[in-house]
Amino acid sequence: MHSELKVSRIGTGIKILDEALPEGIPRNNMVMVVGEGGTGKSVFLLQLMFSRLSMGEPCIFVCFDDTPLAVEQNAIFFGWSIKEYVERGMLKFLDCYSFRMNPDKTTIPKYVVYVENPRELYQLTQILTGIMDDMEMHGRGCVFVDSLTELISITEPAVAIETVKTWRAECAKERLVNLFATFHFGIKPYDDFEQILEYVVDGIIDLRYNPILMQQGLLVKQFRVRKMKGSPHITKWFTFHITRNGIEAAEESSH
Repeated sequence: MHSELKVSRIGTGIKILDEALPEGIPRNNMVMVVGEGGTGKSVFLLQLMFSRLSMGEPCIFVCFDDTPLAVEQNAIFFGWSIKEYVERGMLKFLDCYSFRMNPDKTTIPKYVVYVENPRELYQLTQILTGIMDDMEMHGRGCVFVDSLTELISITEPAVAIETVKTWRAECAKERLVNLFATFHFGIKPYDDFEQILEYVVDGIIDLRYNPILMQQGLLVKQFRVRKMKGSPHITKWFTFHITRNGIEAAEESSH
């Protein structure tokens, strides 16, 4: 009988999320954070990144929705100083947003890799995996993508889907590096592609507003772990607030 092949798991560092994932997330999982606008997807991603950095693990943040500077400013708002980590070479940004602005390349910080044409997805994948190898991201570290919705919007959706499959294979499966990515729920042209992505990824964290309280005009945020391959997880809805400290538990929700 062959011995069982085990992949190590790691906690998220977000207390309420770790309650839903009591044994952590397998290092070979790609996880998608899905929700409509304002539910906290980007904050989840940012806090997950800061938690990994705090654990001493290297990270790459792939920016499609905003500039690296805006991501840094958002981190500062929550008191998450990333300056130390960029100076130590533990954090790199892959800038797939600023091509719209034709930036002055001489002013781009060393920890930001500017992508002139992110629509060239094969080249983008080569850049990403090259950075991972330079940072020795094998069995440690994490890649964050914000967002897959924007990736699909700038190229042929079918090509974007194949790229996501490649990233899952080359990052999560080959290198045992978690990959977290956001997807904006409720954009009609992309509904079909969302279903494909949900099939492709290993884990899904759903974000929403409590539907009962919405009827009363209240926007109360909730999340659930819908699936997580290779790890036990609680699938109930957890209620949370976004405070100056990030994601924090709130009063228990209606399920």
